[in-house]
Amino acid sequence: MKHTSYWGNSLTLLTLVLSTLGGIKTDAAVAIDTTSIKTIPVSELTLSSQETNWQLAQGFLGQCRAVAKSTFVYQERSTSNPIRALIPDEQIILAEETGRNGWIAISSPISGFVEATNLKFCSREVPTPTTTTDSNLCRQVIYDRPEGLVIRQRPNSNSRIVGEVFFRERVILVNPPEFRIDRENREWAKISFPIAGWVSNGFPNLGGTNLRACFYLPEN
Repeated sequence: MKHTSYWGNSLTLLTLVLSTLGGIKTDAAVAIDTTSIKTIPVSELTLSSQETNWQLAQGFLGQCRAVAKSTFVYQERSTSNPIRALIPDEQIILAEETGRNGWIAISSPISGFVEATNLKFCSREVPTPTTTTDSNLCRQVIYDRPEGLVIRQRPNSNSRIVGEVFFRERVILVNPPEFRIDRENREWAKISFPIAGWVSNGFPNLGGTNLRACFYLPEN
């Protein structure tokens, strides 16, 4: 009976030791897994969150954007009244903190609205001018006064007159398009047809223009 009790006690002790060792091993494994999860310091996570919030808080006002594809500047947030063409990679300056309904205001090269989907971030390198198709360069005269629009040698109202165009007649902009603003804030467009020179496009900033994209006007 004593011999049986001895072996029984030994088995009980062995079971207790193995159980204890197994518990230590399990605890060690859990500790290792927990340590491996914490690979990013809390300070870095906090900094990342702060940077994200800061970026979201930034508005677009005054930022540079470039044109991704040929498009127009419009007088309002719709495609009903284009006032100037923009060529690919031409740079613009945003004029409001955030866009609305897919449109955003710009202040340069002319005040108006553009579709945000046609914009991309400005490149640090000066882009190579991109040529545009003749259809994008065509403009039709919407100035309906009898005297028509005079074509001048230079972009100012004192320059020599070299020709004239009348209501509904068409002109072709130079490629790439070139515009100038004079001291009176009048915009001049450089043309290559029907004769090389400059014509006044009025005051787009005030909502008045003399030229419009050809495909927005019906034929005579």
